Amino acid sequence: MSRIMDYILNMLPYMLISLPIIIVVRVIAVSVFKKKGIKTSQWHEIGLVLFAVFLVGLASQTIIPKIEFGVGGLNIVNHNLESKINLIPGQVFVDTWRECVINGYWNYLIINFIGNICMFVPIGFCIPLLWNGILFWKTTLIGLGTSLFIELYQIPQVRGSDVDDLWLNTLGVVIGYVLFKSFKRLSKELDLKFKVKR
Repeated sequence: MSRIMDYILNMLPYMLISLPIIIVVRVIAVSVFKKKGIKTSQWHEIGLVLFAVFLVGLASQTIIPKIEFGVGGLNIVNHNLESKINLIPGQVFVDTWRECVINGYWNYLIINFIGNICMFVPIGFCIPLLWNGILFWKTTLIGLGTSLFIELYQIPQVRGSDVDDLWLNTLGVVIGYVLFKSFKRLSKELDLKFKVKR
C-alpha cells in the first residue's frame, strides 16, 4: 500500500501545477466554442479538466523524466542503470509468480500487474463519456496507441519497456469502457450531461 501512496504523492505536484493551466485553456476554448455556436455543458468541462489532470499524472509516472534539485542544479534521475526491454508476451505471469510466490514480494502483483490495468481504466471510461461517436473499437485503439507511445518513449529514457504492458493497459481500457456502458445503462442522463452539443 505504501508503494501506491508513493505513486499518488509523486503524481500530485504535476497534477496541481497543471490544473490552473488546463482551466485557462478550457476557458479560452469555451469562449471560442460559443462564437462558433457549439454548446458545452458545465459537466463536460469538469469531466474534461479532471481527465486532462489525470493524463498529466499518468505522464508524470510514465514519460516525464524524474527531476531532482541537487548541488549542481537540476538533474534527471534514473534509478534503473540499465534498460530492460521485454518482447516476450506473457513474461509478466512468470515474473509475477517469481516475485510473489518465490520471493514473497506481493507488491509486484499490485504495482506491475494490477497497476498497469487500473491506470488505464479512466481512459476507457472518460473517452466515450466526453466525446460523441467514440465506440468500443475506437476507444480500445486510442488506449492501445497511448500505451504503445508510452512504451516506445520510455526506451530512450532507459526506463524499460514491456510488451505485456501493452495488453495490460489495453485490458484496463476495455474494463473502463465496460464500466462506462454499465453506468450509462443505470443513468440515461449520464451520456447527455457530459457530451458537447453541436
